[in-house]
Amino acid sequence: MQDRAEESFIRAVETNPDDQYSLYQLALMHKDAGDLDRAEVIYKKLLEISPDHPFASFDLGYIFIEKKQYDKAVELCQKAVEIDPGNIYAHHALANIYKKSGRYEDALRELNKVLDEDPAHRYALWDIGEVYEMMGLKDKAEEQFKHYHEMTDCSFRRFWNCFD
Repeated sequence: MQDRAEESFIRAVETNPDDQYSLYQLALMHKDAGDLDRAEVIYKKLLEISPDHPFASFDLGYIFIEKKQYDKAVELCQKAVEIDPGNIYAHHALANIYKKSGRYEDALRELNKVLDEDPAHRYALWDIGEVYEMMGLKDKAEEQFKHYHEMTDCSFRRFWNCFD
């Protein structure tokens, strides 16, 4: 089925090289299949056509994270949050890059932006505790991990949190 879908999107792009929807779908298909190099080429073409595409900047940033090209990833994720300040995925990706590079205050800032949008975001809640641990703030880390467990327990009232 994916081959037929891919063929349809390829035909659409051949007919209209500026077809943003088809370009985006092709890039996603390649990214999901693990063909990051091909996806990167398509995302770059899409961003040439539409520099403010709401998702392409983040998705290309994700590819650079996977390729461990963090400077490029930061630039693209920052662009994604400029386009859409509520993009929790881009904020979370930035936080993870900052955490890995020892920029703990920046990581906390980004994680708190995620929680501003989604106060029960289980990964951001956990990552804040990890950042506190990395900073040597064991008491704050412990408090945060307790908060994480309170927010993500699988009781009926928090049923939907268990399926992230």
